[in-house]
Amino acid sequence: MTKEIKATETIGFAMLVSVVGGMMDGYSYIVRGGVFANGQTGNFLKLAIGLAEMDTEKMLRSIIPIIGFWIGIFTAHHIQTKIIQKDPESIHDDRWKIWVLVLEMVLLFIVGFVPDSVLHLVPNTLISFTASMQYCTFRYLNGSMGYSSVFASGNMRSTAEQYYNWLVLRQDANRPKALQYSSIMASFFLGALVVALLARFLQEKAIWIASVLLLAGILRVMNALRSQQ
Repeated sequence: MTKEIKATETIGFAMLVSVVGGMMDGYSYIVRGGVFANGQTGNFLKLAIGLAEMDTEKMLRSIIPIIGFWIGIFTAHHIQTKIIQKDPESIHDDRWKIWVLVLEMVLLFIVGFVPDSVLHLVPNTLISFTASMQYCTFRYLNGSMGYSSVFASGNMRSTAEQYYNWLVLRQDANRPKALQYSSIMASFFLGALVVALLARFLQEKAIWIASVLLLAGILRVMNALRSQQ
């Protein structure tokens, strides 16, 4: 008997949140001061450099987004824990993930209201918080394939591995995985491209498109849950 795939683990949903991930990173770079807010590798490096230079301002600018990223992970896990404690059966479906999507949607909508005159650290930390929630909530495709919707490097490695197995080792079973990882990477790229184009006209409000996509994701998951009842 084939195990039913959760709505949040389908390729369509993975592509949707990957578009959002690309939008968040592209937006923080283009609109909010040339920073890639999704990942924290750069901030870790800047924190170390700031410490070596005894530059307090540089250290603060680096550590605040890192803290925001950590709090985002704690928040996502707290939502999961509390909902499952109230309804243990929800561990088998996507109910708790809806609340993460709602919080993401609201926060990105708020980011769009933050004027350009405000220190970029504020909206970028909110984006880091949002990206970390998405990163640790939506991690699997088809129930077992790991992927990231907010970073590209890991997906690039997985994509290359699957293409190698398919094209070089002639393992045709890896073809669907190669194409799915390619779709996720293309979606992330598309999100960054779209927000780059929209930012010319919408400026800081360009991120609202990501909120609209998250709303579509919420409705999709809710419909899937209703159909299972």
